[in-house]
Amino acid sequence: MTYSNKEINRLTPTNEDTVGPYYPPSLCENNNSLDMTNIRSGIVFKPLGEKITIKGCVKDIDGKLSNGCLLEFWQPNSQGFYYRPDTESHEMVDPWFTGYARHRTKDGNFSLTTIKPGVADGRAPNITVTLFSDGIMRLVTQLFFADEKSNSDDPLLLSIPEELRERLMINKVAHNEYEIEIIMAGNNETPFFDDLLS
Repeated sequence: MTYSNKEINRLTPTNEDTVGPYYPPSLCENNNSLDMTNIRSGIVFKPLGEKITIKGCVKDIDGKLSNGCLLEFWQPNSQGFYYRPDTESHEMVDPWFTGYARHRTKDGNFSLTTIKPGVADGRAPNITVTLFSDGIMRLVTQLFFADEKSNSDDPLLLSIPEELRERLMINKVAHNEYEIEIIMAGNNETPFFDDLLS
């Protein structure tokens, strides 16, 4: 039996974009939301701690905004405790704060609403950021708050040259508002770390 081209079921080609996102929309309710203080619509309870907004941008080697970049943020709660499957019932877990957000930028800019993280196991307050973009597999860094005294004792910050530490700093620009610029490559590249586990 022969088939014509019209009779054959053809699959649509896979998207050319190497980054995706290739996860089902049902993976999480707000899978492109950058508001960590509102984990589900309709929930009136809010997480403990100081609510802040971090505005930032991701730039490529030429200093241009990196459109289509997929960002993942992970951080401890206001007490410095991480929410993980193995810590769900721990007394220091804030049930209204998962500390996780995922966002695909349209133009390289982002605005993250979260709770300022607390000090965690000898670490200064920080937010782990993972970036996925065309031409790169995965970049991981940690961002720190420039106004934190505990930065001077953080083992990760102390492990890199002093002149590079400034590139990891989230700077306060107004009450509860911060800014950061993440540069993926080039002379002013943000320091990235292999297999970083906060």
